[in-house]
Amino acid sequence: MVILDTNIIIDHLRQKNQNTHLKKITKKTKQQLAISIISIQELFTGKSTKKPINENYLLTIINSLNILSYTYQISKLAGEINRDLKNPIEFADSAIAATTIINNAKLFTLNSKHFQKISNLPLLPLL
Repeated sequence: MVILDTNIIIDHLRQKNQNTHLKKITKKTKQQLAISIISIQELFTGKSTKKPINENYLLTIINSLNILSYTYQISKLAGEINRDLKNPIEFADSAIAATTIINNAKLFTLNSKHFQKISNLPLLPLL
């Protein structure tokens, strides 16, 4: 399974009809693509989702992905990740990292720098 970071979806939304990283990973991998429920909250924070056409486009993308819940186990690991990092990361990033680890998946992100200090978090290189 490949978990998409929020920024992969945002990049795709901003670059409509271009060869985005989301399009590339969709064509390249046979693994299931997923997204954390935390990413959905981040995506709907964007003002552009107030427009029905933009919201519908986002929903089309989200509905094609496996949506992963935020569980006790994930929240505990996310807290431990931030606790153990010299420079803690944002709440959403630690939650997405923990979701990836708990689900034995790989994370596909545009911001690998945010995640590279997290041990046992497999990152998928950009295509």
